[in-house]
Amino acid sequence: MFQAEFLKSLSEVLQNAGNSPIVSALGTETIRPSSAAQCVAYVAVAELPQMQWADLIGQLTGHVTNPSSTEMLKEATLEAMGYICQDIEPEVLVGQSNDILTAIVHGMRKDEPSEHVKLAATTALLNSLEFTRANFEKDSERHFIMQVVCEATQSANTQVRVAALQCLVKIMSLYYQYMEHYMGPATVRVAFRLPQITMEAMKSDIDEVALQGIEFWSNVCDEEVDLSIEASEASEQGRPPARTSRFYAKGALQYLVPILVQTLTKQEEHDDEDDWNPCKAAGVCLMLMASCCEDDMIAHSLPFVREHIKHPDWRYRDAAVMTFGCLLEGPDPAILKPLVEQAMPTLIELMSDESVVVRDTVAWTIGRVCEIIPEAVVSENYLGPLLQALVKGLGAEPRVAANVCWLLKCASSFSSVEVIFEHRIRELLL
Repeated sequence: MFQAEFLKSLSEVLQNAGNSPIVSALGTETIRPSSAAQCVAYVAVAELPQMQWADLIGQLTGHVTNPSSTEMLKEATLEAMGYICQDIEPEVLVGQSNDILTAIVHGMRKDEPSEHVKLAATTALLNSLEFTRANFEKDSERHFIMQVVCEATQSANTQVRVAALQCLVKIMSLYYQYMEHYMGPATVRVAFRLPQITMEAMKSDIDEVALQGIEFWSNVCDEEVDLSIEASEASEQGRPPARTSRFYAKGALQYLVPILVQTLTKQEEHDDEDDWNPCKAAGVCLMLMASCCEDDMIAHSLPFVREHIKHPDWRYRDAAVMTFGCLLEGPDPAILKPLVEQAMPTLIELMSDESVVVRDTVAWTIGRVCEIIPEAVVSENYLGPLLQALVKGLGAEPRVAANVCWLLKCASSFSSVEVIFEHRIRELLL
């Protein structure tokens, strides 16, 4: 309430002065980020929805495109645009999307000498994508936007590259139906091929870059799972779906899975559990791919599991177990059950692995089995050794014990498994 009243009072004062003082302050500072840009944005967010300060976007666009503008003026102006786009309701700026994009694209162009200006422009684009639907609906405008973004993903400046990749992630979520031209194998220009750009990013040694490449494909999987659900609902109702899946994830499986499982091997023994890194992102992406691609995921994942589950390097053993655990939800349980039964003796053996990371991942994987294919854990062939390993795991390191407790909780959700587990564990504890 206080903030709203303050902004209203400030707006009235500035209106009396023609709002010129704060706009004139853009580019006059020597520090980053610009305080003047934030001030312009605060007032704009209050006034633009009230149909006031109608010439602001035109003024800002002029600052960016004017050849005589200084680097600091262009950067501060683009920062202001980015803040406005981030905080205002998208429908307020829909009618001015062309002017905004003109300024942003001008700042992102290849021959812009300032990396600061490029970063401010790319960040502003990221914040403006919600209200540029009309531009994405037009082939020529969409191609131009995509060209500029794809070129920015090749920047030598890491911050610019990450921001451009974030734009691709968001574009895929917002405008999936327009991406076929950029996702296929025979597009007009190689630079437009999003699979190539994002897979190269996934392989990067720079965590921030790799994370955005992985996030792109996680978003593809999320979108295609939603489209599959929509298609099923439409079929039940006897109507065509409003949108259809292009099965990008399924088409890229043979290329994505090797990159993702290799990323899993970059685990460090003392990683902070709260830190988000490419290894953790790769695990999530594999789970989403299993949900999205279902049975097709098995043939691309199992060879890595079989080859590395007994590898001398604990990182590869952990990656193999993690890959197997990620595979469990999505494919047909009838296909997975014999594979799980075949793997259980090895998983039980790995519950005593010398690496706490491997033991932690094994406990999580067996928990996933209990949760998704519970009948696969009660075979008399290995139930005894499994329960012995779990009782031992309860006294292990906290991270392992926590997953064992979760595993037992999952087992208790199924009455048949719970009775067997309870009886056998009581015998072991006596």
